[in-house]
Amino acid sequence: MHAAHFTFADGKTLELVVAPGQTVLEAAMTIDAPLRYDCASGSCGACVAQLCDGETEFDAGAPTPLSPAECAAGLRATCMTRLRGDAAFQLPYALEPAPSAPARYQTQVISVERVAASVHRLVLALDDEDFVFQSGQYVRLRPPGSRQARAYSIASAPHTTGGEARLEFLIRHVPDGMMSTWLADSAKAGDRVTLHGPLGSFAHDIRAKRHVFLAGGTGLAPAVSILRQLGEASGPALLCFGCATPDDLFYEAELAELARNNPDLEVRTAVMGGECGDRAQLGTALSLLTPDDVATDAAYYLCGPPPMIEASRAWLDAQGVTPTAIRCERYIPGG
Repeated sequence: MHAAHFTFADGKTLELVVAPGQTVLEAAMTIDAPLRYDCASGSCGACVAQLCDGETEFDAGAPTPLSPAECAAGLRATCMTRLRGDAAFQLPYALEPAPSAPARYQTQVISVERVAASVHRLVLALDDEDFVFQSGQYVRLRPPGSRQARAYSIASAPHTTGGEARLEFLIRHVPDGMMSTWLADSAKAGDRVTLHGPLGSFAHDIRAKRHVFLAGGTGLAPAVSILRQLGEASGPALLCFGCATPDDLFYEAELAELARNNPDLEVRTAVMGGECGDRAQLGTALSLLTPDDVATDAAYYLCGPPPMIEASRAWLDAQGVTPTAIRCERYIPGG
């Protein structure tokens, strides 16, 4: 038997006994420990933790959501990780306040609108107000008449006790995609949507003095959720937001409002091509970041397509940013 010692972002700790041949996540699930996960098969990245001490192993050729560079930096998908001895891990989220245990919920469409050439905004009302999530988490949505679900990050901030339980999503339009077709052709107020969640371990670092977000496309959603929840309490914050073209830009008014409500928040926007005028600079979300923006007391949040995540990680590594200061929310458009 080996011991796995976990430290949460709020400093609270947990110790698991892991049997030989057992994965760390299997050990956690055996005692219903509060470690977050989703697919449990090495695909989603919801169970990733930072290895701080000890030796681990995983099956060669097994699926993993992590790049070789991330593995070399000590990141581990606990669903695929076994121990060679006692080990210590750091988790990117706080133990408390705890979100609801993942479950199925029924919701109703409040509104749906196309906010850009490639983006829909969907607002749902929850039947059950006991649904509690932490900003940065995601859910799986199943539209009417479908047996399949797609994963989307929540853009709204957690609702307060007694407040109206509404959830907002920013959904990339994928031609012929299941969710995209429903949103574009038939979705309307009053439709019933099944939700499974909350899921995911992407969360703000409560220890950081400064927050730097790099968001690509609808990867903006978890960054906005965190910034909405933090408000002026975020302290100094920078959001670098990138889209493909000016026609793909969205949420400009909402980002301006965020900046007005938080004088310590700076928003920078870029597009990769096209005539954007004063709306954005030419470039990517990463190109908006400069070495002067790097600080030792900052946390860095990467939200977007895998190539953007990998490029941003490499750039931050070259600037001397430690792996424990970087948080990644990967998304693959599912339609």
